[in-house]
Amino acid sequence: MKRSLQSSGVQPLLFATSGVALIAVTYGLARLGYGLFLPAFSAAFPLTPAVSGLLASGASILYCVSAGIGFRHASLRPRTVAALAGVSAALGSLAIAGASTTPVFAGGVLLAGTGAGFASPAMVELVRRNADPSAQGRLQSVVNSGTGFGVVLAGALSLVLGEAWRLAWVLVAVLATASMLAVLRLDRSDRPGTRPAGRRTAPSLVARSSFHGLARPLIGALVFGSGSAAVWVYGRATLEEAGGMSVGLSAGAWIALGVGGAGAAAVSRRLANHSVPVSWSLSTVVTAAATALIGTAPGSLALAYTAAALFGLAYTAATSVLILWASAVAEDSAAGTSLLFIALVLGQAAGASLTGILLENASTAVGFTVAALACAAGALAVPMTAGAVRLR
Repeated sequence: MKRSLQSSGVQPLLFATSGVALIAVTYGLARLGYGLFLPAFSAAFPLTPAVSGLLASGASILYCVSAGIGFRHASLRPRTVAALAGVSAALGSLAIAGASTTPVFAGGVLLAGTGAGFASPAMVELVRRNADPSAQGRLQSVVNSGTGFGVVLAGALSLVLGEAWRLAWVLVAVLATASMLAVLRLDRSDRPGTRPAGRRTAPSLVARSSFHGLARPLIGALVFGSGSAAVWVYGRATLEEAGGMSVGLSAGAWIALGVGGAGAAAVSRRLANHSVPVSWSLSTVVTAAATALIGTAPGSLALAYTAAALFGLAYTAATSVLILWASAVAEDSAAGTSLLFIALVLGQAAGASLTGILLENASTAVGFTVAALACAAGALAVPMTAGAVRLR
């Protein structure tokens, strides 16, 4: 019998916590921390908004490469893919911390972001192997909420360490290594009698069967991703430059964003019990509203903090819906999740560059309004029949 995350005591809880930690470090710190530390990076290296956007786009493209590798191998070798997640995030973070030239810094950013691409498919498969089917949907959402915890920690590091951003990225490397080792140590799916029967051949990125049932979520993820890039890449810089916030206040807004993302764990059961049209539409539209508010009222402390928290909650909820959506319609949940997250980040790659161009040639309000419209447009991808797909 497969072990249950609900029925075998403290160890399964520790495994779930280690999964949250791995997602927190690879996503919230190693990947999304770039946008948080962008003001400090721009002071140390020659980064214009357009160049910053191109670098973010490059990191997104390499994320897609690592997610593609995860797609190919997580179903059969989730522990190996989880190890790649921790190692790449750690090495990239160390390169950022020690960079003395722009090329080395850029290489570190690109490498650090790949860890997140490995982490999602690995954890989707490991949760599937360690959990009872009845608990999987909720636990997938809980682990995915680790992004929010990572963003909170990133904001706290920025606030406490101030200009010592190099030390912050050394700590990211340490945390990436520790969370990876914890996942590998606490996973029980490799023990005799615990490995579930399943696919024996690796899925293919080009096989038609790999995309079966995923047309709508792929389109939705791509469009939604293009709009979400504005806040992740330029959110903090916008609050400081357009809104006039101090470094401490803008870091506080980022922490609020992370708290909102972590709060998505509290709504995981609700997500798992509603249909795709309800959960996906609500989360994308709220993300759009928060994005527009950050870009049009960056000088209002109350509105900016509220918008940041709502963005974190709604964005994380949307990504959880993508995981659950893939589990509901894809033949292989880990492979389906990889495809959807590749689409999401490809959208972010395009959105980061386009938003950077708009910010340089138009205005903050225009750039973020366009991004908000893209987030809202992602809602159009849901099935027209409200009960077409259930998330459980």
